[in-house]
Amino acid sequence: MDTEVPNQGVLFDDRFLDKYAGPIISDPAVAIVELVANAWDAYATKVDIVWPKRGENIPFSITDNGKGMTPEQFERRWKTLDYNRLADEGTKSAPPADLSDSPPRNPYGRNGKGRHAAFKFSDPYTVRTWRDGIETVYEVRRGVTQPFDVTVISSRDKVPGHGTEIAAAASDGTSMDADTAREIIGTRFLADPNFVVSLDGTLVTFDDIPTRNIRKVNVDVSGFGMVQIVMIDSQKADRTTRQHGIAWRVNSRLVGNPGWVGFDHERIVDGRSTEAKRFQFIVSADILENAVQPDWSGFHPTDPTWQATRPAVHAQIKQYLSTFSADRRREAKHSVKEHLVKTVRQLPPVGRERWNQFVDEVIDNCPSISTEEVGKVAGILANLELSTSKFSLVGKLNELQPGDLDALYELLDDWTLRLAKDALDEIQMRLKLIEDLDKKLRDETMDEVGDLQPLFERSLWVFGPEFESLEFTSNKGMTEVIRKIFGSNETGSRQRPDFVMLPDGSVGLYSRDAHDLGHEVDGVSRLVVAEIKRPGVGLGSEQKDQAWRYVKELRSKGLLTEATVTTCYILGSKIDAAEGGSRTEWDGRVTIIPMTYNTFIRRAEKRMLGLREKLKEAPFLREHGLDCDAYVTPPLDPQSDLLAAADASARP
Repeated sequence: MDTEVPNQGVLFDDRFLDKYAGPIISDPAVAIVELVANAWDAYATKVDIVWPKRGENIPFSITDNGKGMTPEQFERRWKTLDYNRLADEGTKSAPPADLSDSPPRNPYGRNGKGRHAAFKFSDPYTVRTWRDGIETVYEVRRGVTQPFDVTVISSRDKVPGHGTEIAAAASDGTSMDADTAREIIGTRFLADPNFVVSLDGTLVTFDDIPTRNIRKVNVDVSGFGMVQIVMIDSQKADRTTRQHGIAWRVNSRLVGNPGWVGFDHERIVDGRSTEAKRFQFIVSADILENAVQPDWSGFHPTDPTWQATRPAVHAQIKQYLSTFSADRRREAKHSVKEHLVKTVRQLPPVGRERWNQFVDEVIDNCPSISTEEVGKVAGILANLELSTSKFSLVGKLNELQPGDLDALYELLDDWTLRLAKDALDEIQMRLKLIEDLDKKLRDETMDEVGDLQPLFERSLWVFGPEFESLEFTSNKGMTEVIRKIFGSNETGSRQRPDFVMLPDGSVGLYSRDAHDLGHEVDGVSRLVVAEIKRPGVGLGSEQKDQAWRYVKELRSKGLLTEATVTTCYILGSKIDAAEGGSRTEWDGRVTIIPMTYNTFIRRAEKRMLGLREKLKEAPFLREHGLDCDAYVTPPLDPQSDLLAAADASARP
């Protein structure tokens, strides 16, 4: 027995087409608009529709005299999901050969979904299309494992003309009656007098549009004559603007293409707005007969009649749209104010008045801005009114260049303001600290060396990542021991008596506690001894010995155990050539490191990822009285030269 399963390719659930096409195959209003638009795209000049009547057994059909399709074109266009019309047929729809003098049309279709609208009226349905003498009839029905199946029913040749007919297989009927269908078609497809649609044998005209949807206005163009504007409101905003805009007619012929961008490139309405997808204005202006360009693509821009007619017509249209949008603006104002009522109530009377005035003016003067966008901006301004900085933030935003605004958006997209401020505050603190250290360590005439110890207490992170812990603190207990060791009662700082003054500098101790298994403090886990020498005092073996004596004394007092790790930093302006390296004691538990001030500053800069150079123009540094050139120019570092000399003398 042959058990081989044939390769069926990709399978589709029977719900796929409904989700893919959406209202195109579920809403009869959308479906009929899509089918008529397809006839327009095929460059039909005449479309005949038979509306379904279930009781009379009359099925739906739509027939046009458009260009039709060859079998190859039908296979390509009908069977391709998301058919790319622009790639295959171009941005314009060219006329058939028998209308070669007619201008190209702007097509409505883009992705080929409109053809599925026939499923709203019947499953299956038939497509009869003829072109170049060949007529082919197809049956299209929903598939089982495919979205739909296409079958060729018949084919014949020597057929004159061109066109396409889509017909239902049965009289299924719809929830929409013929009068409503005429109304929907009339509000969208009356711009071009050379494109006529009939429904049940009667042409669709302006009379099919209910009076609530249509208005006619005569505009007197001073010195030239009268122009009529037919204003059509489709009541419901469509997905796009393609059936809407301003259409100019001269002697019952369409000039150019309908749209919201005038022949002078002026945009009358924002294409994203509700108005752009809802209204259509048909301007009958026979007085412009001599202003039409030879190819009927537009008007001569310098023609005096056109120069007088255009602003008069546009002004009337804008006035009509402004009247229409008054209710919508009132609703938008009410919505924004109601949404932010709790915040606005906290504002003082003057601030509340300013805020209300802002909302009113933005919605009145910028109708294309959505209510949601206005609400966001209004919420920001309300919070600014409550903030201590008030509107100074707006001033700073106004000073930003477009690139800076993009950078600010990316920053706020990746960070919360509070988190970003915490990070920037830490960077600011450390950069200011580096500046203070650099300034004081460069000043060899400074006497108050003791002032450096509080700075070094905040600079332990410079020595390495292991000293980043906030658990490192100045140790007053050990300071008292140090005082006894040195036989001195002096303190270095009145605010923080945490270190001891020496004749040639000062010593500070910073430790991290050790804990036993019960989490109680049990001695010292890590100790840092920072000995800062006055300018002019060299760093050599004597200074290393001195540091080691401090540690031995602390050990003898029982303050250090074998578990304690101690690092002694001796900092000064220069290092003796033979003493540039580190020294270890007590089986490696103690490390004594000499370091020049310049090396310390350079190490701090590297630990800050070079931000000192990158942020030298930062406002907080400039306010600090910073000389940018001096701030980033490193002084000569004698330590590197001394170490190089020591290495040279050690070589045989």
